[in-house]
Amino acid sequence: MENQLEKYRKFIFMGIIIISLGVTFSTAMKDTVDSLGTVFIAVGGLFFIIGMNMKRKEEEKKK
Repeated sequence: MENQLEKYRKFIFMGIIIISLGVTFSTAMKDTVDSLGTVFIAVGGLFFIIGMNMKRKEEEKKK
């Protein structure tokens, strides 16, 4: 049996992971990859927003 997550959950989890990597890059590795951390935070936020939008649309279909 396959236990798969909903598509929106994959996007939300991926967004959270990318945001946390971005925060780590921005704080712990400030000297080398500071700008990369900012980009990761922005991309992670985008994935999070996409996932939340997909969740809202899926819940509206169920009603």
